[in-house]
Amino acid sequence: MASIPFTLAALATSAVPGLVVLGARGHEEDESFASAIVTDGTDELLVRVPRSQAAEVQQSAELLGLAALTEGSRAALPFAIPESLGMTRAGDSRAVVTTYVDGGRFDAEDLQADSLLIQPIAQAIAAIHGLPQSVAHQGGLPIRSAQDLRLQATRLIDRAESTRLVPQTILSRWTRVLEAGDLWDFEPTMIHGSLEAEHFRVTDDEVTGIVGWSECSVGDPASDLAWLLGAGPDVLNGVLARYATLRDRSSLAAVRTRTALYHELEIARWLLHGVESHDDEITDDAVRMLDRLVDRVGSVGTGLSAGLGAATPAPLSETEVESLLAETPEVHDLLSDTAAFEALDEDRMFGVDTDFIEPLRDGTGEESAAELAADPDDTAGHASGDSAGHASDDRVDERSEARDGERGPHDHDDQLTEPISDDELPERDR
Repeated sequence: MASIPFTLAALATSAVPGLVVLGARGHEEDESFASAIVTDGTDELLVRVPRSQAAEVQQSAELLGLAALTEGSRAALPFAIPESLGMTRAGDSRAVVTTYVDGGRFDAEDLQADSLLIQPIAQAIAAIHGLPQSVAHQGGLPIRSAQDLRLQATRLIDRAESTRLVPQTILSRWTRVLEAGDLWDFEPTMIHGSLEAEHFRVTDDEVTGIVGWSECSVGDPASDLAWLLGAGPDVLNGVLARYATLRDRSSLAAVRTRTALYHELEIARWLLHGVESHDDEITDDAVRMLDRLVDRVGSVGTGLSAGLGAATPAPLSETEVESLLAETPEVHDLLSDTAAFEALDEDRMFGVDTDFIEPLRDGTGEESAAELAADPDDTAGHASGDSAGHASDDRVDERSEARDGERGPHDHDDQLTEPISDDELPERDR
């Protein structure tokens, strides 16, 4: 079997017309993809082939997010983001080539309140939130109002409650926060949508790049801050203090509370993941987390959340949040093919050049991602009018098409290679 880096290098030359690959090396950052870094002697490019249907959905979403971030938007950001260059068929999937954003990595737990990265992180997040909402409008990205987001949180809590495994004490806390109208009176902004420490690239204590744009949309800025609680409340407060000098200081207390709520609701997501995948080990782990949360609530008292009034208890104990929620694993929803495509935001497919999109499958009898994305009846991704109970809080939205990396128009057929045999690609999860 041919080595994976060289197989992917061959696919890269098909995906990007005129590319001459002079070297290739493996890239094992995400096990959901077979990936390699190739170079033409000047630049480094990242080539990725999804190993599963869920990874294909994520990749399509990221392509659309990157396509929406045009040259003007990128110029407003103080860091680099990947640029899509092309794609080609790879067996029963596809290979996508983007520019490679390199840089150092860090773990959230490594951050301290006085870390030199605190200021650059605050500036990077504020820059994303400062992008005009026209980026989403013109790029076909999801646009959710504050009430849409409140409804999403409500549906998530309702789903968790239906398992009958969430203690009433916790359900009451979540419900009271949802019922605090002032908390949800905010102006949505452009957001990254799935920000984690692993998506940052740093050099000399500066943020030089951010990757992972599959959830880019108009949404709640607090959602881009929730990951900081993995480093502890002092780190979150340090970033928020600097963020407030760049954004609206008046809403800081409400942002802090929603940030804590989103992080706490990750336990609910983990519980649902275990229940819906019939994994008793995950379910039991989530139940233990909820039980520990009940204990902590009882030990510190309800307290009051600044800016929300006496009727609203704090959604998290600031002194206990690190030890509890740092344990919460990242949830990757294992959607079925049907469920994954039902999560597609239909309005994200318009206004994007899709000439270079190729079918994901050829002759297998299965619908391609592009065909499914074109289904006019697929509207489950809209949060604003979905009162039928769709899981609109699912973290993966299908973005099925993207632009051609500004490489100029060319014949679609020129990029096709002979189908890559399964023997030449890493094993793909079914």
